[in-house]
This record gives sequence, C-alpha cells and structure tokens, in this order.
Amino acid sequence: MHLVDHIFILLLFFIQPLYGARSFRLYRLEVEAGTPPSRTKLYLQTMATQWLFLVALALAWSVFERPAMALGFVAPAGTGFWVGTVFLVLFNAYLVYAWRGVQRADADEKEKHAQCLGDMAHFMPHSQQDFRLFVGLSITAGIVEEIVYRGFVLWYLALFMPLWVAAVVSSVAFGLGHSYQGATGALRCGLLGLALATLYIVSGSIWLPIVAHALLDVIQGATVLEMLRSKKTEKPIADSVENMTGR
Repeated sequence: MHLVDHIFILLLFFIQPLYGARSFRLYRLEVEAGTPPSRTKLYLQTMATQWLFLVALALAWSVFERPAMALGFVAPAGTGFWVGTVFLVLFNAYLVYAWRGVQRADADEKEKHAQCLGDMAHFMPHSQQDFRLFVGLSITAGIVEEIVYRGFVLWYLALFMPLWVAAVVSSVAFGLGHSYQGATGALRCGLLGLALATLYIVSGSIWLPIVAHALLDVIQGATVLEMLRSKKTEKPIADSVENMTGR
C-alpha cells in the first residue's frame, strides 16, 4: 500500500463526484440558456479524462511491480464464469428486446419515455453522429470504470474489510461518481455497480464486467436515441449500427 493508492481513492470517492456534478450542472445551464449543446466535446472530454486516470493507475501499478491479476486480469474459466456468461446473455437479450419495443412505439409513446430522462436528455445521443461517439464513450466506460472500480477499488478495500463489504462500499463510490445524474440516477448506478461487482467476484475475472458494462451503455444509448431522434431527419438507428459494423 502506497500514498498514491490513497490519493487515487480520494479522487474517486470525493473529488470526482463533486467535479462531475459541477461540470454537468454548468453544461446543463449553458444549454438551458440557449447555447447549442456540444455533446461531441462532452463525450471526448469524458473519454480523455477516464483514459488519463487509467494510464496513471497503470503506471503506478507498473512502478510498484504489482501483477495484473490483482486487477482481475485472469483468464475466464470455471462454473462462475459460465453462470455469469449465461446471465449476461439473458440480460442483454432483454435490453435488445426493450430497444426493439421503443423502435416500434409511436411518437406519443416515445415522448412519454423521453420525458422520464429529465436533465439526462442533454447528455444522451440525439443523432447518429452523437451515437457513434457515444459508442466510444460506452466502450471507454466499460474498460476504464470496471478496471478502476471493480479492479482497483475492490483490491484496495479488500485490504481493510471482507470482500463482500468491499463490494458494497465500492458500489456506493460508483454511485456517487454518477451523482450528476441526480439522486435516482446515483442510486441506480450504485445498484448497477453492485451487480457488476457480484459478476466480477462470481466469475473471478474482470473481463465479463467490462463486456457487460460496455454493452449495457451502448444498448441504452441506442434506446434513448430512438426516443429522442427526429424521424424526419434521421435514419433508423439499426442502419447506423449496420454501417458501423460493416454489415
């Protein structure tokens, strides 16, 4: 254990939630004041910040000569991995089903769903261009946040408390890190963090949580885009996904 580890925890548990909430509030106020939203800038800044933090963590890990397996980089295997895989497949099948349901909804139904987003509508993709960048943001979050919150934070906390208690505490920190989404959003993210921590512990590897997190964000982004986009000016999101994948 080094001072650098404590600094990382301080940043994640206290500084990042305050900075994120302040930044999103300023962004929202600018939009409400009439400034055109710059989701491209917001997505790129968020990705850059997350990757810089991960690079700093990786450098510290290398300097202290710690094994990558301490962060969960273990070859997937065993019953826990396959149980987690089945859960992941079923959960994403449900998300895709929900996305298809929004696709089939009429304009009034989409409007009702969109109203539930509240201030988060400012952050979510409104166009195919937004969505392409949002996919990059989702992959970034899946990789970085899982290595940081499930890998590093769990490793750190497990030095002071039982593993499952550490999973709960790390999930609280994960929820606070998303406090810019409001109390309900922070609670929802905290519960998601606990589910991902459980997946990590059961599977014994960081790979499943990374995939689960990235897929969840991508599909949710696609679903929200269906609620928000203008059908007169935007092609169906399915066309965008097919173009991105080359199909």
